[in-house]
This record gives sequence, C-alpha cells and structure tokens, in this order.
Amino acid sequence: MNKKNMLKYFTVIIFLGFIFIFPIINILTPDKTVSTLENKILTQMPSISLQKIKNGSFMRTFDEYTSDQFPFRKEFISIKNSFSYTLGIREFRNIYVTKNNRLLEKFIFNKKNLDKNISQVNILTKKLYKDFKIKSRVIVIPTSIAFYNNELPSYAISDNQETVLNYIDKNISSFYTPYNVLKKNKDKYIYFNTDHHWTQLGAMMAYNDLYKDENIKYNNISESLDNYKEVANDFLGSYYSKAILPTIKSDIIYAYENYNDFKMEVDFTQSFNTLYGEDKLKGKNKYQYFLHGDPAFAIVEGNPNIKKEVLIFKDSFAHNFIPFLTTNYSKIHIVDPRYYNINLEEYLNKNKNITESLFINNIQTLNNEIFYK
Repeated sequence: MNKKNMLKYFTVIIFLGFIFIFPIINILTPDKTVSTLENKILTQMPSISLQKIKNGSFMRTFDEYTSDQFPFRKEFISIKNSFSYTLGIREFRNIYVTKNNRLLEKFIFNKKNLDKNISQVNILTKKLYKDFKIKSRVIVIPTSIAFYNNELPSYAISDNQETVLNYIDKNISSFYTPYNVLKKNKDKYIYFNTDHHWTQLGAMMAYNDLYKDENIKYNNISESLDNYKEVANDFLGSYYSKAILPTIKSDIIYAYENYNDFKMEVDFTQSFNTLYGEDKLKGKNKYQYFLHGDPAFAIVEGNPNIKKEVLIFKDSFAHNFIPFLTTNYSKIHIVDPRYYNINLEEYLNKNKNITESLFINNIQTLNNEIFYK
C-alpha cells in the first residue's frame, strides 16, 4: 500500500472515529455542570417536547449541549486556538494576544451603561451625605489594556480609557483614579498577564497615592517589596480562560504578608483570623486568595486605635486593596451590590461609626454591566 492510500485510510478512520466513537464517549461520560477553566456554566441535555421541536429551541439547545459537553473539550480548544494562532489570529473572545504574549481585554466605551452607573452612584453619595453625613469617594481603576496598547496587533480595536476616566471625573463628585500612578509604574508587575485584575503591588501604589496625606501621620508610606511574598506561581486567570493557548505562561501571585492577620466575617456565616485564604490557592481562581473568595458581604476588623469606620461598595478589584485600609479604619464594612441587596438606611442606623464610604470598581465592570441599580 502506497503512502497516498495510507493517508486516505487514516483520514477515513479519523473521520469515522469522530462520527461514532466520540458520541459513545459523550453518552458514557457524565455531563459536567461547570467549566472551571472557561469560568462558564455548561449547557445540560435539554428535555424533549413536541413544542420545543416545532419552534426549533430543542435543536438550538442541543447544539450548545453537544459543544459544551464534547469529550476532551479543553484539549480541542487548545489545539484549535494554537492552530488559529499559527495562522496569525491574535484575538480570542475579545482577548488580544500581544507581541510579548501579554493578554489584554478589548475595551469599547459603552456610554449608556456608564451613565446609568454614574447616575446611581451620584444618587447614593448624595443620600449618604444628606441623611448620614457620610463623605464618599468614587475610585475607578483602569484595566491593563490602558497601558500596554502599544503591544497590540495593528488591527486591534480598543477605546482610550484615559478619555473615559476623564468623562467620569466630569460627571461624578469626589472622584479618584490611580491611572497616573499606574502609568508611571507600568513597567513593574502591576497587572496579571492572564487575568483582568491588578496585582497587590498595583493596589499598594494606588493606596499610597490616595492616602499619602493621611498616612504621613502613621509613617506608613511604602512602595517597597518588603513583606511582599510569592504565594502561587501557577495562576491562569480569566483572560487565559477565553484565550486558551499553551504558549502563555502562568502568573505569579504575591501578597503583602503584614496586612494579613486581621479578623474577618464573611457572608454572615464564616469567620477568619486572616484576610488571605490559603485554601483558594488550590483551586483554579487563585485570585480568590484575597478576602477568601468573592464575598457578597464582609466585615474586617482594622486598626483599634482609630475610631472611624468605612463602608465599601466594591467589585473584586477591591479585594487586594482593602487589606491596606486596615491602617486607616477601625472597621471596614464591605458590600458587593451584585450579590447582596443591603437595606442601607437600617444598616447605617445600626452602625453610626461609619463616617466614610468608598465605591471601588474597575472601569470594565462599570462599562459592561449595570452594577449600581
């Protein structure tokens, strides 16, 4: 048998394998509910009814089901993306792969969403001051693409975040962004390469910039790497989950150890004597090491020598920033509006030592979703 015929037979065998063997494997393999790598809920086998067959919804869901439950899904996505990469493709599900193998998320200004968030924040901050004399500060953090767009492929599309941050500044009171201090230090490890979050070094720089006047009293200003220790070296984050490429190196997670030993209550059910969760380093989303996951509600005990408390409305960018605030507040009250609908008036009437509030979000969250409703 010559090589040409052998290749034909081999192709036929592979083709038949896909038709007959993989469906059998799929049937025998229990369905997965979640893809931890892709951070998505997987489609389950749809129920069959005459109505669903008639309106076409059964086949649409079944197509999604077979795609999501395909055997060796991770491996095939990796092979597919690698092949696409060799053909010159550098965008995978809104994630760009730069010439330095950095992963960056596309940013397209969504004025409608942003205006709704700005409006709600303005209503909240006015209410906090009018009814409770609580002063607020709105902190909006840029994402990594704001500083490394010079590494993007030539065809990349992404709006200028500095322009959008200036727009927010003009339309919201008591605004702060760490854009300038992060830009000055963009050559340092201030953002993860495979994830949308900033590192705790980036968060420390923002904290020192924001609290520099107050911290002179505590002699606490430092951007050094003292007590900044490696806690994990195999972190593949949310950007990697969208652009699964074996050539992308994992991130290292560092943490300031001297901001760890504080008591914390989470979601009314758990209590910890630390702000960092070692057990989270065993899972896929190792960023959850900060604040023990993604708490809907939490209280952190801070500096007992200072008689003031702060209320924080946050997304996950606040998680590695909040430990530094233990220097400035005796107690830190933390709310994620997506997961916990707090009765604000009742809560503040019970916690009269709260004198300040912080709204801490990354710009992509406020741009992509209605965070404050």
